[in-house]
Amino acid sequence: MMNKKSLKTQHQIENALFSLLKNHPYDSLSISQITKHAGVSRMAFYRNYEQKDQILITFLRGQYQNFIDDLSMHKLTDFKDQLAVYFKFFKDHPDLMKLFLNAGLEGELLNQQTKFLKELINYSHPNLKLPSYAISYQSGGIYMLLVWWVGHDYQKPVNELLSYIESHIVLNN
Repeated sequence: MMNKKSLKTQHQIENALFSLLKNHPYDSLSISQITKHAGVSRMAFYRNYEQKDQILITFLRGQYQNFIDDLSMHKLTDFKDQLAVYFKFFKDHPDLMKLFLNAGLEGELLNQQTKFLKELINYSHPNLKLPSYAISYQSGGIYMLLVWWVGHDYQKPVNELLSYIESHIVLNN
């Protein structure tokens, strides 16, 4: 469990980064710029993060955890409905996916999504014991479809994408 001061510092740093990204490319931002904009010391930064990329990674992990918590709270157990909420999140936050892709964090995004997908499948199908390679394989397909959709400005209706996923994903051993 993180203490309140550390959590507050992380939020300040996240907000500063997202604010700076409105006018600066991710690669051009330094830790000094971020900490100055956040009003925190470099020491405070390094107490919370090892490097700049960890700001986004920590944020992403938090978003996935919020998503899992939200699905549990609403008892949303149908896999297609869960994926609809997932895709809608990225459509409602169009700059987020582009930010991760432009920051060169595709691999981290895919890794986090794969962990997330495993949790979703365990939640939706608790008796299904898919091997990790099968989940990784299916996560890659879902991820690339999401990347394609973002790259095409969400022009395809999400239901069409979900129908495709549903007919091609394998939820059995």
